[in-house]
Amino acid sequence: MEQRRSEAATQILVGVTTNSPDLKAIVQAIDNLINAYLDLAVSPVPEKFKNGSPGGKLIAFGSRLRISNLIKNLPSNIPVLTAVPRIEAPRDYMCVPFISTVSEGYSLAGGINLPKIVRVLGTDGKRYKQLVKGKDDMRQDAIIQQLFGVINRFVRPASNRAQGPAASSPMSGLQIRTYQVVPLAKRCGVLQWVENTTPFGTWFREKESKYRPNSPGTSQLRAMVHAVHTNKTCTLQERLDIFERVTSLAPPIFRFFFYENFYHAQSWFEHREAYIRSAAVASIAGWVLGIGDRHLQNILIDKTTAELVHIDLGIAFDLGKLLPIPELVPFRLTREMIDGMGLLGLNSTFRHVCEEALEAMRQNSRVISTILNVLKVDPLYMWSLIPLRIHKMNRNASMYTGEMHDGNSVAYDDEDEAATGVALEENKEAGRSILHVSQRLNASISAEGQVSELIQQATDPDLLSRMFEGWSAWY
Repeated sequence: MEQRRSEAATQILVGVTTNSPDLKAIVQAIDNLINAYLDLAVSPVPEKFKNGSPGGKLIAFGSRLRISNLIKNLPSNIPVLTAVPRIEAPRDYMCVPFISTVSEGYSLAGGINLPKIVRVLGTDGKRYKQLVKGKDDMRQDAIIQQLFGVINRFVRPASNRAQGPAASSPMSGLQIRTYQVVPLAKRCGVLQWVENTTPFGTWFREKESKYRPNSPGTSQLRAMVHAVHTNKTCTLQERLDIFERVTSLAPPIFRFFFYENFYHAQSWFEHREAYIRSAAVASIAGWVLGIGDRHLQNILIDKTTAELVHIDLGIAFDLGKLLPIPELVPFRLTREMIDGMGLLGLNSTFRHVCEEALEAMRQNSRVISTILNVLKVDPLYMWSLIPLRIHKMNRNASMYTGEMHDGNSVAYDDEDEAATGVALEENKEAGRSILHVSQRLNASISAEGQVSELIQQATDPDLLSRMFEGWSAWY
């Protein structure tokens, strides 16, 4: 099936470029760019730079890499892959930014596979940072981002109905923050770098000594939990006891994020509300799509808008429930997240926005189900890789410890062979995943009742205490 699709794509390109020299030149230029990215993605990082380059300088590409030759003879007709073009009815795309220059080297983002950061200057004058990943299947991330975009179309009208005239404020709209994901091959791709963001985990490590100087740090708290969880005779009550002890030793501090970044009262209030709305919509969408692995490094917060950005979406469609230590909560709604919502906590904007978002998704359930059913028959998509992801997660014991989590990478040739074999069988995983989504969108319980149940599960200390320690449920 994959070969037939590749042949069909080749025939389409040949057909549209045969009689158009200009279009042929564009296709050839983009093909050269993709090959250069693929070459860069799989190229090994010099050993002396794996812990970072001296003084933060860029690591030179080297003359052997294709991207070096591309930079020297850069065509003027290569678009910026991670720029978001507007869909125009007249089909006039002259506003699409093209690559003007490319940096002479790259930096490293950290993590197991050491993804590379490339900087591109567009013809629109904007600078684009791109994350080039190898050994990482990003097809699921790309599709989840597209689903987020569809969900945004549903929840924005709900936002206008809920807020009336106030909806005209730039801070009032409901949306899930999305970013561009461009898969280039099975295990390589380019992602848009989300500017002005920091992971939750990084923020807590940097700020906890300032805002709770007399409390244990992140590593100490995790060591306390680890000592109990690794005891094979550990009971559920003992897990709950250590969870309650750790939470008592580390009072929440996330409210200080807003004091630090938004000084004026109106700005502080508006951005706190933006954070609450962002958290609410992402929580409901994440529950509907069964997105898991929401540990501290997989949720970013924008320091300029206070919106949340969810990254690394390889654990979706309830795959988290199949892990060795199953994920028991529907989404991340821990003490720190609630602390940022103000004195009223969950009983202010959060609960109401969750209800509005769920109602909007239910009213448009057919659209979401239709998109998922299209993916069901796509063997190039994620379904054939679900068993492999479980296998990979089983062996990756340090999945939550890196600065950047590569949770959905599939890095071995034997896994590709196994995926091909699985894809030839009846696709039971696709049916299971779509059924779970449909059930959640067509439940008989009211939106208010469903949201109350989800909040109760997400904040239940008994369930949180049984989560994998790397998830850091006490934050």
